[in-house]
Amino acid sequence: EGQLFPQSVDDLAAVLDVISRYGCHHLTLQADVRPRTLAEAARLVEGWQRLAEQVDFPILLETHRYRLTNDLLFTLDLLVQMPDLKLLADLSHYVVGRELPEPGAFEDDEQIRTILRHSWGFHGRVASSEQVQVSVGFPQHQAWVERFTGWWRYGIEDWLARPDAPNSLSFTCELGPPPYAITDANGGEISDRWAEALKLKTLIRQVWESCQR
Repeated sequence: EGQLFPQSVDDLAAVLDVISRYGCHHLTLQADVRPRTLAEAARLVEGWQRLAEQVDFPILLETHRYRLTNDLLFTLDLLVQMPDLKLLADLSHYVVGRELPEPGAFEDDEQIRTILRHSWGFHGRVASSEQVQVSVGFPQHQAWVERFTGWWRYGIEDWLARPDAPNSLSFTCELGPPPYAITDANGGEISDRWAEALKLKTLIRQVWESCQR
C-alpha cells in the first residue's frame, strides 16, 4: 500500500511515475483539502480519476477526518454524483466524527453500508462514539467490536460479489500510536497494540474465510 496526501491534481501526477516504477498493491489518497462544495470536490476527484486510468494499480480515496471525505453526509452526496468513485474505508473516523450511538440507528448503518459498497480496501481499527481507537480486548468495547466486524463482513461480501473485483483485497490492521492509542497519566499506552493487531488479524481472517463458504 502506498499513501499520498495530495492537495491538487498535480500532486498526484508528480508521483505516479515513481510509484509505477516500483509498483504497489494500491495507492491510498488522503486528500488534504476541505472543499465547501460538491462541485469543488468533484473537480479534484475527477482529475485524480483521470490519472488513475493511466496506471495499473487502483487509486483509492480514504475516508478520513480533516480530509476531503471528513464528513459522512458530504461523502455520500459525492458518491451520488460520482458513483464510480473508489474508496478505502476507515470507518473509525465516521463513528467518532459523527459520534454514532451504540446501539445504532438503522439509518446510520445504512449510510455506512453505502460507503462499504464503494470501498475497495480497508483500514482496520475499532472506534467508539467518543474515541477513534479503542482496545479490541476490553470487555466494555465488545459491542463496538461486533458492530465493526459486521460492517467489515458486509464490505467483504459485497467486494467478493463484484464482477470486476481484483485478485486480492487489502485489510490493514492500522492501530496507531499515541495520540490514537489511549494513554495513562504517565503517557504509557493502556493496551498492547501489537497483541491487539494480531488479534484483529485473526478476527478478519475468520471473517474472510466465512465469507467464502
